[in-house]
Amino acid sequence: MTGSEQTREQKKAETRSRILSRAHELFHEHGFDSTTLEDICAASDVSKRTFFRYFPDKESLVFPNRERRRERFVEILSAAPPDESPFDTFRRLTRLFSVEYSENREQLLVAQSLIRSSSALLAREAAIDREWEQDIAAVFINQLPPGSASERRAEVLAGAMMGTVRATMRHWYATGGVEDLDQLGHEALDSLEAGFGIR
Repeated sequence: MTGSEQTREQKKAETRSRILSRAHELFHEHGFDSTTLEDICAASDVSKRTFFRYFPDKESLVFPNRERRRERFVEILSAAPPDESPFDTFRRLTRLFSVEYSENREQLLVAQSLIRSSSALLAREAAIDREWEQDIAAVFINQLPPGSASERRAEVLAGAMMGTVRATMRHWYATGGVEDLDQLGHEALDSLEAGFGIR
């Protein structure tokens, strides 16, 4: 990468960071629903056209690293050894993500509070959860014998696992993120595995 290319990339990163920072200041001052795209662009000193180069819509500002996190999740999930139980794979993922969540606890708690304040953000969060559930099912289907029965089993297992994740995260957020998230995740997965009958 040339010096001019590095400069351009740095400026793009700075612009993206500025938009995110100004937007979140407005969200927490006025609320997500009351903050307009025009407000964000004015506070960030960018045009709407520039804004849409970085973000597809206002909701995406609250989930800025969604695609990167999802890609990493699928990559780890897909790289699991073929003889590893789906539950053991999820235990490894739980350990990895719990470290990241604990390190960014304050930021995540603030973001979750913002999400809970807006029906639009709750809908986006639910859509993201569905994407992850579909990703899990797609990976699990490839690990089972061909056939509609395996597809259904993979979909049910993916749904059960995402339900476990959602319930665990709700509890963690509700208690201020002070409990050991890795332990909570493992306890939830142990209970699910015992009920699901997979060893």
